[in-house]
Amino acid sequence: MPLKDLVFYLGNKRATGLLALEHEDQRKQIVIREGCVVNASSNEPREYLGQFLINLGHITEEQFNKAYETQKETKIFLGKILVMIGAVSEETIQNALSMKLRETLLQAFHWTEGSFEFSPDHTPELPDGMELQIDLLDVHREGEFRETAWQAIRAAFPTGRVRLELNEHKLPEPARPGSMDERLFKLIRAGHTIDEIILALHATDFFLYQRLYALYRLEAIRVLDEEDDEPLAQEDDEDALTTGKDGVPSTLGEETNLADILAHAEMFLAQANYADAERLARRAWEMGPNAHTEALLRRAEAGLLAELRRSLIDGKPIATLQVPPSKLKTLNLSAPERYLLSRIDGTRDVPSIIQVSPLQELEAMKLFQGFVDQGLVRIERR
Repeated sequence: MPLKDLVFYLGNKRATGLLALEHEDQRKQIVIREGCVVNASSNEPREYLGQFLINLGHITEEQFNKAYETQKETKIFLGKILVMIGAVSEETIQNALSMKLRETLLQAFHWTEGSFEFSPDHTPELPDGMELQIDLLDVHREGEFRETAWQAIRAAFPTGRVRLELNEHKLPEPARPGSMDERLFKLIRAGHTIDEIILALHATDFFLYQRLYALYRLEAIRVLDEEDDEPLAQEDDEDALTTGKDGVPSTLGEETNLADILAHAEMFLAQANYADAERLARRAWEMGPNAHTEALLRRAEAGLLAELRRSLIDGKPIATLQVPPSKLKTLNLSAPERYLLSRIDGTRDVPSIIQVSPLQELEAMKLFQGFVDQGLVRIERR
């Protein structure tokens, strides 16, 4: 059943329980009490509380990193830490939390496939500082409004790969210093695509597109060309020639059926060749999503993540660009690749870049490793 129908049903029943949602790599848990959302968690970084606070201009990336390090040590709720250090007010945290609870569920309304499991009467203990209630029926109404709004938005902006042009004369008023509009206009002037702008602003899709559509209706922006993205760091994945620890080469892409892919993925896992194991396990899961292929993928991901953490995170190494920014502009890079490269300035350490990134940790690390392998970035431990 469509997720919006499930939300409507649970809201009308004034249900209590835990709603678990899964789609591809995305996993969410929604805690419901008497038909209201009281907590929501997700493995999608753009739906973390810190990302909303950065997007709204309430905290800087540096403040987030400091609070995040404190949270890892103390296990105290991030919002409480930010209030304790005077970065934001309690009211700001409450407003951001309200947005987070809504968006975590509403973002899943776009899913055309996936799975859900509702566990009645199972409500985990809420972290200290979580005292909000968002009625599921209100979320359902908002979802129906967005369904109509997205049709108009997509008619104006068919993909996130388009670039925009700003018409300053059509703006109702100049952007306030430090506002999201000011940051948005700067990125438009710099020639970024919409996908790149979303990442740079740590924004969720709907709010950014909604603002762009309002500007489009005012004729303050217009659509230019569409960028043809070819992810640089993964362009050779399908046919990469690799060698296992036993010295026997194997070419990815030759496997013709699911059984062969599974066998090769298991072989690579046994060899601790986690990069190739993860690629094949992901392909197997996409071809035949089931408990077995999912478990294989999770094992490969865990091995690869641990390996990349050792090479990219341990010791807090500094990343430096090995090519001039002017050359980067000529390369075919995906929006996530451009975002990560834009954060490398020779002073930020790799863990800080990754933990504040609106990308999943494994995705960000795989891209970083691709940059290193291709000589775009050097990692130095000082």
